[in-house]
Amino acid sequence: PTEATCGFGQLTDTGRQSMAALGANMRELYVDALRFLPSTLHSDNKSDTLYLRTTIYTRAFESLQHVLGGLYPEIPVGSPKLRVHVRPSDRDNLFPDFGCKQMVKQSMKLNAQNIERNEAEFQQLHQDMLKIPGLSAYLDADHKSGQAQAAISVMDVVAPMHIHDMPLPQGINDELIGRLSHMASVENLHSAWQSSAVARMQIGQLVYELAGNIVDAVQTDRAPIAATQPQLGIYSGHDTTLAPLLAVFGHDADKPTHDAPPNLEWPPYASSMRIELLNDTVSPHPTVQPAWEQDPAHPSADPSKVPFDERVRPTNVPKSLYQWTSRRQGSGPTEQVNPRATRDYYVRVWYNDRALLLPACRDPGAHHSKHGPSVCTLDGFFKQIARFAATENETRVECLAS
Repeated sequence: PTEATCGFGQLTDTGRQSMAALGANMRELYVDALRFLPSTLHSDNKSDTLYLRTTIYTRAFESLQHVLGGLYPEIPVGSPKLRVHVRPSDRDNLFPDFGCKQMVKQSMKLNAQNIERNEAEFQQLHQDMLKIPGLSAYLDADHKSGQAQAAISVMDVVAPMHIHDMPLPQGINDELIGRLSHMASVENLHSAWQSSAVARMQIGQLVYELAGNIVDAVQTDRAPIAATQPQLGIYSGHDTTLAPLLAVFGHDADKPTHDAPPNLEWPPYASSMRIELLNDTVSPHPTVQPAWEQDPAHPSADPSKVPFDERVRPTNVPKSLYQWTSRRQGSGPTEQVNPRATRDYYVRVWYNDRALLLPACRDPGAHHSKHGPSVCTLDGFFKQIARFAATENETRVECLAS
């Protein structure tokens, strides 16, 4: 790449190849192995197969384009165009809104505390980088206590050079880049793990939308008449999309304090997350009820009035999802609300091909009886994300709070 062919922050050929490889891996799994998606796209199935979404940034749109090219490398000539959904940046929920004053205030406060807490490690990193001739000219001779953005500023330069096999000053290697990635996460990402409010203001509207997508898919699957629903949604976002989502899926409500994993690193280039809705009508269901199903209901009949930390499912999960139809002898069918009515449905979350273990799904009644905690019951998944799923209005109220 040169200045004439590659703008700041855009995809290089290596980036394009990485995204196409991601699409090819998805094809190998969802088309070839599982037969979940059709082998080709044509006018009869394209609208029912894919939902495509990207941010306004060219690199995100290009990433989506090349993932799609890997997933469906041979779209027939003359096929109808695929619709890509794009929202205005001020209404996009795929990345944090830095106009949210309360989010910025709280995250900056926590980030500063994290930098101070890890001062010795930052000091050592600074001293080690001063020994590298190619870096020392760009660094202050003395490390400034509490200096923010030092690690990510260096990482944003040397990491892409390393990936593209560009010559690097002697002393810059995988070990140093790994340290930079970790310290960059300390500077910027730990706050979402430490505060559910920060994570919610960063990505809560997207979590709310994803919960709604899952509800729609379950309702479509259970509909007595044929209904259509996209089989796969592809969202092309950013590291600032993935980072808070990892905090959402890693939050352990049972712990008195909440810290990021000690080895947390910045999301690598071409990272991906997959959220799978599974249906299993054969395996034995969990026989133990999770603790939250036995808790007394909140006195408020309006789910939106329940405090975030007391919610057991997002507010856009309707009671109708839990209608259990039973038939008594000598009478017609009766419908009653039963929290186990969704027991055939499970959710599994992958990050870069590693199944995540969601803390809420450790409960014996909240995961698949055979596949373990990485396969959450639907309600186990809802419980994990409930305190983070926020409507646009709820986010606005939190952002304006004093």
